[in-house]
Formats: sequence, structure tokens, C-alpha cells
Amino acid sequence: MAYIVDPINNTLIDDEKPFTRIANNLGKNKKDVPVRKPGAVPPKTPTIQKFKNGGAPVKPREENLNERLERLLYLYEDGPKPKHYDNPMIVDSENFKKPPKKYRADDPSTYPSNRDQKQKLSTWDLIVDNAKGNPKEMREIRQILKDNYKSNPSLLTDKELKMIGKYKSKAPKVELPKVEPMPITFNRPITPTPDPETERLKQNYLRTLEETRKEKIRNATTGLAGLLGGMPIE
Repeated sequence: MAYIVDPINNTLIDDEKPFTRIANNLGKNKKDVPVRKPGAVPPKTPTIQKFKNGGAPVKPREENLNERLERLLYLYEDGPKPKHYDNPMIVDSENFKKPPKKYRADDPSTYPSNRDQKQKLSTWDLIVDNAKGNPKEMREIRQILKDNYKSNPSLLTDKELKMIGKYKSKAPKVELPKVEPMPITFNRPITPTPDPETERLKQNYLRTLEETRKEKIRNATTGLAGLLGGMPIE
């Protein structure tokens, strides 16, 4: 019997038992059952494989202990490649429920070809969508995002920032032009400059009227009219 070291948990692992258990479990998740509707399958198909989850959509899940051991053996001990290794719905424990990094040309770990980044890219949105309507799972998702925000806010997308109430619009602020009110001025009516000749004639007319009035007063109050008590002045 030989043992290997689990570098993550720092424990010894029996290198035979994981593969034995996995081999024994193969086929437990499915079974052959007779076809009930022959017309719905290709000709000469007497049975079909029926899985435990029926026709329900497969959700991303974290690798189990056996799958993790298989992967570590493959990566660090030249073991055989696990059958689940390229399954996009079985996520490495280190990558499960982790948002992908934002792409940076100078950081190869953000390239879609990177295994860790690829797993996060292919499962994160599905995990978030599946958590909708489940308060417990949504709280977990928000806590993951909050932890990422504390360490590096730039890693989160606008959608993720909105989920934790940290989104700030990046659109440039448009300032409306300031319109100063125009002062309203009221122009005084222009008094026309009197014509000298017209003014002279006006003064002569007024002087004539005054002289006529005085003459009437004198005639009404002197002479015979004065003796008679005065005459009315028209």
C-alpha cells in the first residue's frame, strides 16, 4: 500500500482507495430502462439510460472528495486524467462560486484559456441565476461579492456592483449651460426738442392771451363800469 500527500489539506491519502471507490460508483447514477415510446427514439433502441436527476438541467457543482483526489493525482503525481476533468459543470473546489477576474492583457491568469478563469467564466453566471429566488443562496452570493469588493473593487462588474448596492454610474456628468437672466431696461420716452420758431410763436400767443385778459379786467373795473359795480368778465 502506498500513500500520497494532499498538498491542500496536508494529509496522507491512500492512492488506491479513491480509484477503487470511484470505480465502484460508476453506473450508480444511471440505469437502463425499457423504452416506453419506441417512436420517439432511433430504430432498434430497446432501452434508454435513465439518470437520477431525470431531465432536469444540470447545475454547476463543486467537485466531490474523490474527484478532487483524482485531479490532484493527475496534476501532481502523474496519475491518469480524471473523467470529470474537462466537465464544465464540475468545478474545482478552489474555483467554485468564485467570480471570474476582469481581463487584463498583462495577466495570463485572466485569459479565458486559463483553466481557473475558464471554470469561473462558464459557471459564475449560472450560479448567480440559479440563486435567484433562493434567499439563502443569494445572501451567500452577495457576501462573496462584498468580500471581493473589499479586496479589490475593480474586479466586480457593473451587474455585480448593483447586486451589493455599490454601483456608481460611469457616464460623464452633463452640466447644463448656465443661462444668465438678461436685465430688462425700460427706455424713457424721448422728449422732442422744441423748434425755436414754434416756441417763439407759442410764447407770443400766450402773451397776447395774457394782455387780452388784463385789458378785460381793466375795462370791467374802471370808468362807468366801475361806478356801476363792475361788469362781468368773460
